[in-house]
Amino acid sequence: MTEVNAVTAHLLMLDDDPEDAFLVQTALKRLDLDWSFQHFQTCQAFRDYLNTDYALQVQQSRLLLLLDLNMPTKTGWEWLQELRADHRFDELVIIVLSTSDMAEEQARSLALGANAHIGKPDSVNDLARWLKSLYGRWIDKKG
Repeated sequence: MTEVNAVTAHLLMLDDDPEDAFLVQTALKRLDLDWSFQHFQTCQAFRDYLNTDYALQVQQSRLLLLLDLNMPTKTGWEWLQELRADHRFDELVIIVLSTSDMAEEQARSLALGANAHIGKPDSVNDLARWLKSLYGRWIDKKG
């Protein structure tokens, strides 16, 4: 069995808003976690990653995807359906991010296979606490 520390953690983010990615980077810097970060601003950039680097990274890292619902060319729900229909992505933890935390949206995300659906935090401090919680639940304790 592989030890937790022998495997790196990699946080992926598919979100067309670079400010949201900047906030995540800022929050990560406040935490003492061994967690690399990669942001995809376009669906095509994420598709390219899935077709090239994903297969290797999933063998070497624990991967968690922050998935924005409101992408311009393909919604987060469409991505969620596609990823969960392909067994290559079974190990990928998917957290849906939304500006809304309405119960209907949460239920739909979970029904489509998201590990969680969370409203976007209001501050960097809230985001840092939230990321630390995600790390503890999905990365540090997995295995």
